[in-house]
Amino acid sequence: MPFSAHTGPPAVVVTDLTVDRGQIRALDSVSLSVPTGEITVLLGPNGSGKSTLLQSLLGLVTPTAGSVRLLGSPVRRALRTGRVAAVPQSDGLDERFPVTAGEVVMQGRRRFTGPWRRPSATDRLAVDDALERVGLSAISGRRIGELSGGQRRRVLLARCLAQEAELLLLDEPFSGMDAGSEEVYIDVLRDLTASGRTALVSTHHLATVERLADSVALLNGRLVAHGPVAETTTPQILSTLLGARLPGDPDPTTGRAATLGVLS
Repeated sequence: MPFSAHTGPPAVVVTDLTVDRGQIRALDSVSLSVPTGEITVLLGPNGSGKSTLLQSLLGLVTPTAGSVRLLGSPVRRALRTGRVAAVPQSDGLDERFPVTAGEVVMQGRRRFTGPWRRPSATDRLAVDDALERVGLSAISGRRIGELSGGQRRRVLLARCLAQEAELLLLDEPFSGMDAGSEEVYIDVLRDLTASGRTALVSTHHLATVERLADSVALLNGRLVAHGPVAETTTPQILSTLLGARLPGDPDPTTGRAATLGVLS
């Protein structure tokens, strides 16, 4: 891609992807190439197809047409290698289940341990390191149900780190997240891509994009634009094509200025 500073094959290649959900066309002929070693942000309003696209990349949705390749392989083959990690929009963690933060992160080591082998000293060290990187070393032994939403999101990111995944697929990771957790999350993702990993992150929060993204893919059922942040998040593009309220714009219902620049 001309806006990518990296060479080599892309981490994700989506070609003419169309997905129908019942009578609704969620995605229409979307083609997207995600550069390796960068953070690409999927930006769009609610219902724009961001989650559908990520679910297609994870083999959870059957395309009506088109194809997807991850790390040079078909989806299911790539997923079997453990080189792809995901954090869904809903963390899916049962607050009543007596599992600790450290045990959740250890799940990421199944790529190396398999379902039966007991964790080794190397696995435990990887878990400790992952929790330290997200700033949660002190709560390794606490139950998931005792953690805040932002802490739980960071635990799931630590699980991706322990998995040593090359490609991270993150669906709305900043929803309900406190500012401190958000900063940690962004710093960790920036460090990962600096070491050659790749992240595809969906969001509708404009406030995080400039700090997070190397490139932005604007989605609204179709791919509206894909390129550098400065070229794809202009007021004209966002307000005209996506119906965004930009920071400072008044809310038509309350008259108050938008502060987070959330696409709605």
